[in-house]
Amino acid sequence: MSWILENPTSSIMLAGYGLGAAPLGFSESLLAHAYEAVRAVQIPMNVVILAAQLLCFLAFLRRRWLIGLTAFFDIMHIGIFLLSGALFLHWIILNSLIVAALTRMKESSFSTTAIVTGIVVTIFGDAVFYNARLGWYDSRQIRQAHFEALTKEGDWVRVAPSFFRDASYLLYARHFGYQEYRRESGHVPTSAWGQIGIRKVQPKSSEIASSNYEIMKLTNECAYPVEQPITPPDYDAARPAPFILGQHNRAVNLASSAVAVGYNFYPHHHYSMPFLHRAFEALEPGDIVAYRYLVDTVCLDVADGKVVRRVMTQTLGPRIDVRQ
Repeated sequence: MSWILENPTSSIMLAGYGLGAAPLGFSESLLAHAYEAVRAVQIPMNVVILAAQLLCFLAFLRRRWLIGLTAFFDIMHIGIFLLSGALFLHWIILNSLIVAALTRMKESSFSTTAIVTGIVVTIFGDAVFYNARLGWYDSRQIRQAHFEALTKEGDWVRVAPSFFRDASYLLYARHFGYQEYRRESGHVPTSAWGQIGIRKVQPKSSEIASSNYEIMKLTNECAYPVEQPITPPDYDAARPAPFILGQHNRAVNLASSAVAVGYNFYPHHHYSMPFLHRAFEALEPGDIVAYRYLVDTVCLDVADGKVVRRVMTQTLGPRIDVRQ
């Protein structure tokens, strides 16, 4: 019940904007108003989402129910993409194919054995098969990490995660330089999307929060204590260097190839919206002389039709020079 009544599900919209992945980010005021609207219906939305997943096994009893539920999940995935930027393209395609197949089938096509099998596998399949565990609390006090590129003109520009192509997901799911899922960190214990509990993230102290629920309550008010300034013991300044230099060298080689395909055409799980990364989009690999890696704990909110991003603490990595 705590997830239904208290989880700030709408916060993922702010997280997506903060990461530069939100499609609605082309208009900050539009995204801000959309966030306010979703937050206003957050509790009934949570009820519908949870009920659809808990009762999905009943859909096998009627073909129309199965079509409706599968279409609902497709609509939900499309909505998640538009509101936050997380694109479940493979699931959308698969669900669309399932709906197309079901519409061509007759009710009599489903035997009792098929119906029972579907129900049993849905309820007990987790004991045999691997299922993605997509359950967590959300937060608007978030730890987000990113690279910045130094141009020849001396400007630091935020690097679009799509630049990393097949490794772009790492920028959303993992923080280079931290072992935050193994030991304590001075930053707030969330993922880059503000997720709490998706992995075993170690809080700073059990005296601060002894459960994911308590962390959610604190972060919902941006009240989780962070260290400032911070040099956490689990920080390894050398980790980001080989990763970013390897990615830069690949970008240089791809730019000089006969058929240069832009990184925005790669099938990302989370696309970096070009209009949120205009400064970086205008650069060529040869314009970059160095990189650095930053980890921020931020408090995200909406005020006066704009998204407010308050940096609560920051760990700034060393300059990583590029070989010219």
